[in-house]
Amino acid sequence: MGKTRKWLVGWIRFGFLIKGFVYILLGILAARAAFIYHQQAQDIQGILRAIAHQPAGNILLITITVGLAGYSFWRIVEAGLNPNAHPQTLKNGFKRLGRGLSGVAYGALAFTAVQILQGSQQDSESFEFWTARVLSWPMGQWLVGTVGVGFLGVGIAFFYRTWKADFRQCLQLNTLNSLQRQMIVAIGRVGYCARGIILAIIGGYVIKAAHEFDADTVRSSEEALETIKQQPYGPGLLTLVAIGLIAYGIYMGCQARYRRIELP
Repeated sequence: MGKTRKWLVGWIRFGFLIKGFVYILLGILAARAAFIYHQQAQDIQGILRAIAHQPAGNILLITITVGLAGYSFWRIVEAGLNPNAHPQTLKNGFKRLGRGLSGVAYGALAFTAVQILQGSQQDSESFEFWTARVLSWPMGQWLVGTVGVGFLGVGIAFFYRTWKADFRQCLQLNTLNSLQRQMIVAIGRVGYCARGIILAIIGGYVIKAAHEFDADTVRSSEEALETIKQQPYGPGLLTLVAIGLIAYGIYMGCQARYRRIELP
């Protein structure tokens, strides 16, 4: 492996580690929101802004920016170049599309972190703003509905991954004993289930917004967590989801160590 390729692989692994760190923070804040009545859950953008106000926050924010950019790079490489040589099937085509969209999303988060570093106090346009804008387009209702179905579909796919645990195929666990492998798979299952719940909630609200032609109906990930909190036994349910988000973060750390990364 050449020096450049080795450096890129290290950057990608660092990206998985930073993504895990962010999700652990997300889970911790969600757990606090479950137990403190007036405490509101945060999304990742809110976490980035909160970090900027901490001692040495800029250094930590630069570190997170570099990591998220590395993760974004890998997802786009997976989508565009198919480095693992997956068969050209319709199913794998949808998977590559999902990886590409994931790369764009985390690249946008890295860009948001850069804006915060530059002192921008302006929040990104809200989910409701963009939904309202798209609804005003010709066929906008169908476009918003399609996005909602996409969120819901990814959530269902995460539930499927929870059941099948097919994500272990991406990991090199040969050096671990049976108990260690089972623990990593169990942590991954819990994490994917929590993310599936959040994405399914978001997708349901987006579909509802398209059906009712009302952008105020949509919910961000932060608001999806608040929706869970407001249900009967909501604090307990939110605590379980928070544990799942922390588990997902830990699993991303396992990916940083054991992920198969083959660059073309």
